[in-house]
Amino acid sequence: MTQQAQTIAEALNTDPVYVTNSAKGEVNETLLQKAETKVDNLDFDVFVIVTGGESSDYDLLEQVKVFNGGEGAFIMIDTKTDLAVDYTFEDQHDLQMQVMDQLSVGRDQWSISTPSVTKLNMLLDLYADPQEAPKHESGQEVPGSEVQTVDNSGSTATLFLGGAVLVLALVIALIWFAKARRERAKASRTRRRFELPARLLDRVDDLQRKTLREGLNEDTTELADEITKLQTQDLSSTDAEGVERALDAYQMARTIVDDAEAERIDLAGAMVLLRQAGREIAEVKLHRSTKRGARARKSDGARASGSTKSTKPRGLPQSLCTVNPLHGEARSNQLVSTERKGHLTGKSVRVPVCATCLSDLHSGRELQWIFDGDRPYVEGRSVWAQTLFGAIGGDLVTALHRQDSQPWQES
Repeated sequence: MTQQAQTIAEALNTDPVYVTNSAKGEVNETLLQKAETKVDNLDFDVFVIVTGGESSDYDLLEQVKVFNGGEGAFIMIDTKTDLAVDYTFEDQHDLQMQVMDQLSVGRDQWSISTPSVTKLNMLLDLYADPQEAPKHESGQEVPGSEVQTVDNSGSTATLFLGGAVLVLALVIALIWFAKARRERAKASRTRRRFELPARLLDRVDDLQRKTLREGLNEDTTELADEITKLQTQDLSSTDAEGVERALDAYQMARTIVDDAEAERIDLAGAMVLLRQAGREIAEVKLHRSTKRGARARKSDGARASGSTKSTKPRGLPQSLCTVNPLHGEARSNQLVSTERKGHLTGKSVRVPVCATCLSDLHSGRELQWIFDGDRPYVEGRSVWAQTLFGAIGGDLVTALHRQDSQPWQES
């Protein structure tokens, strides 16, 4: 047991939300305050610990629970996207199952890249208004076949022998048939066990769209402020063009987010546009920082060396996964085959992919493309398919402006 765990456990006795020093100033205070209000209104105890870094400390969470000694749900989030839950309910089995089930529902609703504080608020909403968790359907057992005996009274030896052979053949046939039925029933039960009813899938998808829209609305605020600040500054022509491109991408993303008819794939496209706007802003800020550093060195009499042209700044935000932007940040550019995929049939293109898709490529597994309706988006004719979310075919914003009133829809 650590001193930190004991300190946190004692602090939770007076305040159900504890923020470590390393996390202060790194977490969205508005969303955290919302979470604290929701905690106060719940019918059972919930304790929240916010830690710094990029992952939750599960050992620390368990130690805090032990030191606290009370009953309730203990939730730990980091300042990025990680969330962990531990709980203890001595004689309240139903409540324990509810806490477990709502965590499963929550994981169905949020994406990998959903901020941890957003996940926290979603989970607390589920605690306040529990949703039905996906249930595994169990099939009926196929009854075994019964073998009836044959009365051979009065039969001759020949008839008896012939009848015995016939019965034996029938028994073998019935056993084989019953075994085949059991295997088919078992396979059917296994398949149904991992299938979600269409009604539930529709509800989950609606919730995902709601979650994506809420997350995108939160992410745009800071980006809009950055664009506004840069517009008021004295920029070079190159930096001014970068800010203009960022503004165009941001405005297109906002148009999609504000459209109530926008589908889940369209909101994924809005994420790509916001990431594009963020890259433009980051490049402008890094370029200006580099120029200020160069002027400072020159004023100190340092000798300038090499080309006067600035190199491309490093440390920019990574692109999102082309296969499915909801997978999160890309890890590398890979050659992806689009064989039998819509207008790109037979072509191979190099696009950004996430770690999961990279593993699928190396293992020869089918890539998990985001769906547009009832098919992988690359099989359609939307602007997302034509540009692979901006990975090919030039500027994504320009491509969107070429379309009709709802440019992200199929033409």
